[in-house]
Amino acid sequence: MIHLEQHGPVVAIRMSRALFGRPIYWTAAYWVDGLLIDTGPSCTAAELLRALDKMPVEQVVLTHSHEDHIGGLAAVRHQFPAARIYASQRALSTIQQPERLQLQLYRRLLWGIPKATPDVMSLDETDNQICTPTHLFRVVETPGYSVDHISLFEPHQRWLFCGDVYMEGKEEAWTPEFNMFGIVSSLRTLTSLRPEKLFTGSGAVRRTPQPELHAKIRQLVTLAREVARLEIIGLNTSEIVACLFKEESRLAFLTRGHFSALNLVEACRAYNAIFTSELEPHNSYPAPGDRYSRFGRSSIDPLKSEPSDENDLAG
Repeated sequence: MIHLEQHGPVVAIRMSRALFGRPIYWTAAYWVDGLLIDTGPSCTAAELLRALDKMPVEQVVLTHSHEDHIGGLAAVRHQFPAARIYASQRALSTIQQPERLQLQLYRRLLWGIPKATPDVMSLDETDNQICTPTHLFRVVETPGYSVDHISLFEPHQRWLFCGDVYMEGKEEAWTPEFNMFGIVSSLRTLTSLRPEKLFTGSGAVRRTPQPELHAKIRQLVTLAREVARLEIIGLNTSEIVACLFKEESRLAFLTRGHFSALNLVEACRAYNAIFTSELEPHNSYPAPGDRYSRFGRSSIDPLKSEPSDENDLAG
């Protein structure tokens, strides 16, 4: 299944495997000025090529090396052999050897298995910028969702193509690979760019992204603080999951635990461990009915205030 949306000169190409005629999970590529950003999964590669029939591809940039973003690359390379393909240095080995992804069954079924693609160049060779006939895109390192993740920022239009750094909705399940410190730091990097349009990895386009980016930071920091509070009063990881999420989401069952609330809580614990020396003694933490108001030395309520510096993020 494929769906095209026009956003000025940018074409959003949303792709998904369909079940009973309905999309299961959207992922997106974007075309602008001869540049293709990401290529979607291999299961929709043929549809992607048909969509690109009247959109010449001169350059390709991959935000990261997950199968739902590189799966269509081999087909794009075959149809546009002269196109220059770029990714971060850390992504190259996976793009050239997709077996390194070690895909779980649900990933193989949902998105398919990418084919190896040689001759992909490191973005270091471009001085971390991509030039098209009318635009200049700056490469921004945004690790956390994956170690090789980058975003593209067009400073004149203030477009930001953020891949999967920003995910819509409430966080309820993560994989073991997600790094909360990296994601929060990358989100703060995105806010510092002050984008006016955010093109996400799912194909959702945000026209006023700053409040949503700040809200996502607050959401993650608030969750990490709540995990720290529950851990201090003696709850173990499973009990914290039950307290915060009631039960595991369906994702945990469908992915055999690869996406789970348990992993999200562990990510919060790892995040909090970075700031252990910053936390105050046990009696400075709020009681269950007094959450956040006295949490940590910053004494801010993350539901009402935006973190202003790294100390605020530390709690």
